[in-house]
Amino acid sequence: MRISIIGGGIAGCATAYYLTGDGHDVTLFERDSVASHASGFALGGITPSISVTPSDPYEILSGVSIGLHRELAERLTDKQGTNLNFRRKPSLMLVKTPVEEANMCRAYSTYADNSSVDVRWLSIGELRHIDARISQQMLGGLYVGEAFEVDPYKLTLALWQAAEKRGAQLINREVTAITEQSNRVIGVTTKEGFIPADAVVAAAGPWNYALLSDIGVHVPLAPLKGQILRLDAPEPPLRVSLWWDSNYATTKTDGLTWVGTTEEEVGYDDRTTDTARDVIISSAIELLPYLEEAELVQQTACLRPMTPDRAPIIDAVPGPEGLVIATGGGRNGILLGPAMGLAASALATGLDSSVDVSAFSLGRFS
Repeated sequence: MRISIIGGGIAGCATAYYLTGDGHDVTLFERDSVASHASGFALGGITPSISVTPSDPYEILSGVSIGLHRELAERLTDKQGTNLNFRRKPSLMLVKTPVEEANMCRAYSTYADNSSVDVRWLSIGELRHIDARISQQMLGGLYVGEAFEVDPYKLTLALWQAAEKRGAQLINREVTAITEQSNRVIGVTTKEGFIPADAVVAAAGPWNYALLSDIGVHVPLAPLKGQILRLDAPEPPLRVSLWWDSNYATTKTDGLTWVGTTEEEVGYDDRTTDTARDVIISSAIELLPYLEEAELVQQTACLRPMTPDRAPIIDAVPGPEGLVIATGGGRNGILLGPAMGLAASALATGLDSSVDVSAFSLGRFS
């Protein structure tokens, strides 16, 4: 099959990787460059979704995707120097109010007797044994042992390069329209002309909204800006990733401590701001007072595709036949990317997906 993919982020490149593995003719359309938006500027934290319901579809999807991440880390690492900086990095989900503590303890109780899941509840005293620099304002935290980190730019690029070696083509053009005929997609149109395809995968992040609206497919999707700071912080590095409220702090393989993030509904404005910088630093210092001595090295911003329920859309919609949507990973786009790509590749070719994505259909918003 000839399959066109719109968007060179993690979802699009993972879809290309799995499709070319099955021998399909793939063309990726990206107006800028691979991983030049959210997928290239994300944190790259791969932490399991922990809730009070292990059977929750989102939690299952994240678990499947973590397994795929581990496989990809082995398959895409080669002797030519490819290194995704994939590593195990336990996470601590911190709480600082009694309400947060009660909610987290309820989640913990769900997993306490599950020997296959490395989850532990830690008091503030136990937390400070892990890192004495954590503020005593914290009441405790949930330790998740089977969590990981990856370099999201390197991962996305490696997925694409593997697909390219199998024959996939990259066209650096903006898709202006998904073209349909007799209620079936027949390809895509750019300013340079029409390119035919048997199926089209819309994986263009928040930019999917306009493309799909033009063919009568309404997707409740909006950009959510997130900003991240990279700090040159006093030693020693953080041995675990710390998460609190909507924020995080971790020392990455570049030796810098990454702290973030914001959630800004500002349309398609992806510029960094001093206001966000100050908010992030203030929150980080409240948790880790030693960061007051850190030096700001870099500030980045990106636009993440977010749905109203913060879950992705992975669907061959009841619109034009041959159209597949793979978007809405939001803040967990890197975590979910491999599973989204595997599922989208199956949907595009009419096969049964090994990943159950029935809970992530567009129809749930009807």
